[in-house]
Amino acid sequence: MAALTVLLCGCAAFSANTSDAPKLRFPGHVVARADDTQLDLGKLGHEDVAAAAELLLQMPELKVLDLGSDGVWTGETPGEAQTSATAGTARDLTWEDLRTLQEATPKAELVYRFRFCGQDFTTADEEMDLSSCTMTDNGAEIREILPLMKKCKYVDMDSCGVPSETMAEIRDDYPEMDVVWRIWFALGNFTVRTDIERLWCANFYSFMSHDYVTELKYCTKLKQLDLGHNLELHDWSFLKYMPDLEVLILTASGWEDLEMISNCTKLEYLEAIPMSHVYVDLKPLEKLTNLEHLNICGMGETDGWEVLLNMKKLKRLWIGRWTAAFFPDGAIEQLREALPSTEINVTEWSGATGSWRQNPNGSVPERYRQLSEEFDYDHWPKHAPYAQNDPKYNPPWER
Repeated sequence: MAALTVLLCGCAAFSANTSDAPKLRFPGHVVARADDTQLDLGKLGHEDVAAAAELLLQMPELKVLDLGSDGVWTGETPGEAQTSATAGTARDLTWEDLRTLQEATPKAELVYRFRFCGQDFTTADEEMDLSSCTMTDNGAEIREILPLMKKCKYVDMDSCGVPSETMAEIRDDYPEMDVVWRIWFALGNFTVRTDIERLWCANFYSFMSHDYVTELKYCTKLKQLDLGHNLELHDWSFLKYMPDLEVLILTASGWEDLEMISNCTKLEYLEAIPMSHVYVDLKPLEKLTNLEHLNICGMGETDGWEVLLNMKKLKRLWIGRWTAAFFPDGAIEQLREALPSTEINVTEWSGATGSWRQNPNGSVPERYRQLSEEFDYDHWPKHAPYAQNDPKYNPPWER
């Protein structure tokens, strides 16, 4: 940046070259040529933005537009030095002014140094850590800033006080950025960041009902999810927002159909065992052809069993005694013929335990052993999403 500063500060001298390009006279006695590639407007004020924007339209070769600092920026950003001629003096440029100048020269990199939420940033930063920065404007100012952060790939807004609905809008507006925030659910008992990839919330009947888990839909990067044994959880529509799920455990919970996972095509492990023997249509599983481990024990009458014929990657298919009893005559034989490499179980009663988790020789199936380690089943409740279990959670009294 120091080298850039020296170069930009010499723009006036650079402009005095032998080019035939017309001279442009910017406010603040800055003279440039139409074919210049760099320009320093570090002294530009609000009242001159419109005139400067008109002149910028005549500079198609411009690559860098340096607008100095907001006058509050201290130069404490790592790798930066305080270079603006206006440093220490507050300027009247607005975020709208900056966007106007950027729109006038969209191919140029706009360089601006500013202070926000008590931290120094530049428009060239690749990330913004705003965690625990309380925002009382519903995120209005950060939404004005982000259009200028062309290189930014990561924005951390953990515990900023901006509601999830607004945060989701910000994330949708900038798909090239990884926008992260914190959600609370289950009557405030649990909390996670939206970039979480693994979550275990099984056996919490009293506060894992559909009224208290709607915020989970913002965890769109989840890959492994265990929500087994939650009897009061009936609305599972949040799963539609989790296309990257690879492991899903719904055993003995309050679901009634499987439509909510019809587009979870990355699933490789699925336990879909209903709490009671209910009618289940298996057709929503049609696109889940990446499944390697599927347990559908304990169902009542079923339709759509034919979708299983196309699951060529299946290593284990637990249909179980009860579900198999409702399959039409000859269906199991067709499955064995279509899936010769698949271990198909039609005798198990217990469903999620028994032979699903223990081989005949007493050993643990390799995939379940891996899941046990990944979910850390042996160390309850340390693996539950309580705030104290999250190393990235910063309680209010420590901020």
